[in-house]
Amino acid sequence: MYPLLFSTNDRPDRGFSGEKDPSHSRGRQRSTGHILLIEDNSDLRETLEDILRYEGYNITSVANGEQAISHLKAHSAPCLILLDLMMPVMSGWEFRSQQLRDPALAAIPVVIISGTGDVRQQAALLNVAEFLAKPIEVSLLLEVVRRHCG
Repeated sequence: MYPLLFSTNDRPDRGFSGEKDPSHSRGRQRSTGHILLIEDNSDLRETLEDILRYEGYNITSVANGEQAISHLKAHSAPCLILLDLMMPVMSGWEFRSQQLRDPALAAIPVVIISGTGDVRQQAALLNVAEFLAKPIEVSLLLEVVRRHCG
């Protein structure tokens, strides 16, 4: 269903087809903050939104770092930022630099989601909490989100 967005270990269509899955008690109520997703690829952004909402998380998504900075200045801090690196207008590197310079935003945990070959090195350079390499494994994404947002 999403061949370019996820690894073959995960089947994002499982549970997302609209069919009832009795093994999951969806409609969970989470009392956590929201997640800010910064991703320029609209297909991936919408898919990640769907997955996270399906799991009961509140999510706001934007297409670049400039939109993210504007959102963060106008709203309460999210429990987590999922950050792509290569984006137009303001890249993930530029966003992270601005975030770290603002004391009100610097403490928000950031997880890089990137297809760059050196994502581990980029994560270390940017001093982020964690990283996920594209294609994203849904189970790993959810583990990371739970660690930061409950």
